Amino acid sequence: MRRGLNTRLIGLIVALAVLLVLNVAITPNFLNLQTLAVNASQVSTIAIVALGMTLVIASGGIDLSVGAVMAVAGALAPILFLSDWGVAHPGVGLAAAIVLPLCAAALCGLFNGTLISLVGVQPIIATLIFFISGRGIAQVMTNGNLQTFNNPSFAWLGTGRVLGLPVQGWIALALVLIIAWTVRRTVYGRYLLAIGGNERAALLAGVPVTRVKMVTYVISATLAGLAGLMVVAINSAADAARIGQLMELDAIAASVVGGAALSGGRAPILGTLLGAVFIQLMHYTLVANGVPDEATLIVTAGIIIVAVWLQRERRV
Repeated sequence: MRRGLNTRLIGLIVALAVLLVLNVAITPNFLNLQTLAVNASQVSTIAIVALGMTLVIASGGIDLSVGAVMAVAGALAPILFLSDWGVAHPGVGLAAAIVLPLCAAALCGLFNGTLISLVGVQPIIATLIFFISGRGIAQVMTNGNLQTFNNPSFAWLGTGRVLGLPVQGWIALALVLIIAWTVRRTVYGRYLLAIGGNERAALLAGVPVTRVKMVTYVISATLAGLAGLMVVAINSAADAARIGQLMELDAIAASVVGGAALSGGRAPILGTLLGAVFIQLMHYTLVANGVPDEATLIVTAGIIIVAVWLQRERRV
């Protein structure tokens, strides 16, 4: 298994190198610092959501609700700091606009985890429920209106720079390190991979399957909520109809391209990060060279199909 993962990682690095060389050759201003910063911001958002998706996939599940969770968290933040209370207490209002949306996102994950672990609903159905209802909840919260704001402190989460790298990039890198350590070094990580490898055997071995699954969906939703806050901060606006739209597709693609097996049991965190870079760079390459946005969806779907086929070939 380790050899297979290393081979896939090398292949992904080669593919990234080819994309980089291609962009340097044909894409105008690709090496411009502003272009690199924009791509880094987009990669960070995909990577953060994909990290949670990788944990869910490692458990043998799937999370289709991440885009809707992003919409809920992203819509809630401006409501809080633009309220009369938030304006009267700007410091506390800003803190609430970060903490409470993350708590709301965690509750969304708890909802998914409860349906899956306690009620016994299949993950694809359980998360599809919130995929549909979550965005509706976000639109009801905002009355379907675009929320614009001018809050430099909150916007720093999306537009700030530290040592030349976007704040989101530092957060994404920190999360990669934390989650990689968690998967490799903690009891939770061992339980997670055991459940994804063989849930029945894990249950008979005394692994708290219900608890681990619920925690995993809570983590996935919380990371999606964080990504939603970042998107809103970047744009200084919250559009509940568009925040996180189709992010579940990018997150699944980044995870699978990075080496996660849809059958569960693997959580390649570094691969997920590189997968997020690949997906964003592929999007950018197509759009920057005149390919319509709609076509990038077809390409992304094709990448997932190829990655799943390669996994099947290795099992045969």
